[in-house]
Amino acid sequence: MSYPHPGQRPGDPYRGGGFPAPGRRGPTGPPPGSYGPPQGPPRGRPPSSSGRAPGGRAVRLDPVLVECLVGVAWLTVGTLGLGADGAGTLLLAVGIAGVVVILVENRRRGSRPFDGSRSADLLRYGGIALGAVIVVSVLLGLIPWSEAAPGIAAVITGGAFLALSRSTGQRPTQWLGIALAVLGVLAAVISTQEASGFVSQGLLGLVCGVLVLVSAADRIGLLETLRDRIR
Repeated sequence: MSYPHPGQRPGDPYRGGGFPAPGRRGPTGPPPGSYGPPQGPPRGRPPSSSGRAPGGRAVRLDPVLVECLVGVAWLTVGTLGLGADGAGTLLLAVGIAGVVVILVENRRRGSRPFDGSRSADLLRYGGIALGAVIVVSVLLGLIPWSEAAPGIAAVITGGAFLALSRSTGQRPTQWLGIALAVLGVLAAVISTQEASGFVSQGLLGLVCGVLVLVSAADRIGLLETLRDRIR
């Protein structure tokens, strides 16, 4: 749109022909160069560095909390496989008490959740592992190999931790995945030799649960603190 020129006005340098000298301000108006569209950045909030919308928030998961949940799940599997009245419940209660201690220490020392990309990897690997465990358990239940389900589930869990270690670059997570996978293979082989689930489910679940909880405690430095106190 173009506005009509109002014509010259005596005493007005902007309407009397020509502009004032550069760097000087005229009596009635802004300095030269202030006309026209703004030269600065566009208004509005800039997009985030991750490419998400300004209002979106990336999910950040605490690995200590995730390992505590996995540890309790495996302790539950182990206590169900023991088949002893009272002993399984007592062991599960001790494990839950240890989880409470780990979570309290994690909060006191300051939790350090993963960033958005690592949290997404954790969700993806965890979902794949959970789905694979469910499918394998259902399929093995249809054939006379249901005793091998806990061992294969341990192998799948170990594989998920190994995949997560490649994403995060954390060596303790890698060793945890290797240990769970080896225990799962041994339990699956033992399940083919005996029908009892005391070893293939009971001991396997307890050992896997303890290993995962030890990893969570080591992640927050609790094992190092206990080792210093013992010394």
